[in-house]
Parts: sequence; C-alpha cells; structure tokens
Amino acid sequence: GKDYVRDKVCQEYRTMGKEDFRALTIIMNSKKFSNATFEEISHLVREIVSLAETCCSDSADPSCYDDGSSALSEKSCEASSPFPHHDGTSGCCVHVGLERKLCLAALQHPPRELPRYAEPSGDEVCADFAKDPKGFADRFLYEFASDNSQAPLPVLLGSARSFLSMVSTCCMSPAPTTCFLKEKLQRKTLSLLTLLSNRACSRFTAYGKDKMKFSYLTTLAQKTPSASFEEIFPLAEDAAEVFAQCCDSVAEDCMQKKLSEHTAKVCSALAPRNERLADCCKGKNVLQNYFCITALQPAEAPQLPPLQPPASERLCSEDGALHALR
Repeated sequence: GKDYVRDKVCQEYRTMGKEDFRALTIIMNSKKFSNATFEEISHLVREIVSLAETCCSDSADPSCYDDGSSALSEKSCEASSPFPHHDGTSGCCVHVGLERKLCLAALQHPPRELPRYAEPSGDEVCADFAKDPKGFADRFLYEFASDNSQAPLPVLLGSARSFLSMVSTCCMSPAPTTCFLKEKLQRKTLSLLTLLSNRACSRFTAYGKDKMKFSYLTTLAQKTPSASFEEIFPLAEDAAEVFAQCCDSVAEDCMQKKLSEHTAKVCSALAPRNERLADCCKGKNVLQNYFCITALQPAEAPQLPPLQPPASERLCSEDGALHALR
C-alpha cells in the first residue's frame, strides 16, 4: 500500500523538489513497465507529478490525494487509456477503491530480453543535448531504466545522475572528447555496478533465493573444483543473501557495499585454491574483480573417484537438503 500513502509521496515531493521527483518517477515507472513506449511512460509521469504538485501543498483539501489517485486508477481502466499496457490491468479493474489501486500498483513488465539503448558518440550526445536538454534527459532516463529494470533503484538513480552530469559538463567543455574519456573512466565502477546488479537481480527474480544459492554453488564448484564443499557452500549462501537484501533495497550503498564484501570473502577462501581466480583478485577495484570471477570459464574437470550418491536415509533425514547440495 505504500505507493498510495499520501504522506510518503508528499514527503518525497517536498524533499526532492519537483524536477528530481519527476526524474525519479520516470525511472521508477520505466523500470516497472520496461516494455512500455516513451509516450506511455510520459503520460503516466505527467499525471503522477501533477497529482503530487496539486495535492501536496499545505492548502490542498485532505481528500485531494485519494480522489486524484482514484481518478488515475479510473483512467488506467479505460479502453483508450494512454498509460502503459499490461495484460493484468483488466483483472485489476474488476476491483474498486483501494483494492484496485493496490492491484494496479503491483503490476510490472518482465525485463527486456535485449537492451535497446546504445550510447551515441560524444558529438551526437552533445548535438541532442543542445537541441533540448530536458527532452534529452527524459529520453535517457526512460531508455536507461527500461534496459536495466532489475537493477536496484538507488543504483539506477546514481548511475543516471552521473551520466547526465557528465553530459552537461563535457558538452560545455572546450575539449569535449577528452572530457568524455576522463569522465567515463571515473564512471567505470558505477557503470559496472549497474551492469552486474541488473544481471544478478534478473536471475534472482527468475530463480528465487534457493535456486540462486544452488546456481552459485554450481558455478563456483565448476570454476574451482579443487575447493571443498565446506569452502564453497557458505559463499553460495552469502551470494544469495546479498541479492535477497539488496535487489529491492532503497539503501543507497547496499549493493556496492555487500557485493564488495562478498567478493572479498570469495577471494579469501578460493584464491589459494585456483590460480586463475587468484589473478582476478589482484585488482584494486573490487567490482572489477567480481566481474572477472563471474566471467571465468569452468576449469578442467579433475580426476575424481566415481561419485557415490548419498544413501536414501541420509537424503530423507532432517539435513537431507544439505546432503543433496553436497
């Protein structure tokens, strides 16, 4: 229900100011409806910002927000609605009042199968930016959030702001090309964090926590087959916990902090076991180290005695799931 609590929305609007609130609304709805058109997202954003602008003033009628959000849900249910299309909308529209609003708020598109946005060259960026700075920013926020819809909101917001700051700085610079090269180098960690978190959170959304743990157990075992189950299993549990905590978190540094801590644990436990993995751990940028580890191909299979599956009575015992994972 938090999407329709007036106090929460109005606090964000007052704290951020209209333009930052608008930018956040573009990102949140492009992330939520990743397969919508720019025009559909623009219609929705205009309505949400107008609702906040009208109903969050001190002089607004106490019923303004509830009435306005009800009108918005009515509009969503019209056959000619200009908002993003979702197959579940008609199912929500059989409800009324708060139940309908909550149902509509819970709708979201699956992530895009392939990214659509290709960052243009510096000259093209500056030409588009000069023509219409606000329109350029809106379009970028939409494309960026739609392509990275599974990345945590704080990561998307930080990365998008950083990109737009770079554009406004470099397009006014006497040497734009040099400026872009320098700024992109500084943005490398943030760009990598966006890529990694979007990829990992997409898997987490699809798999759930238990399957994510199994996935990590499998890939780490393939990369470092000489490591024991006791060394690898806690790392797989830790990875699943990182994404469980951070994929939906609004804490600003959750993903970067937790992923960095996880990478340090992987390097500490497995680098002595595997030369290739140890090479990945030598870099000074922890996120680049994590990217290097995830990109490692499986090692050659070692010569091991034939696998003896655990006995049925062990699989059916209290800790049977652990025996199965082993």
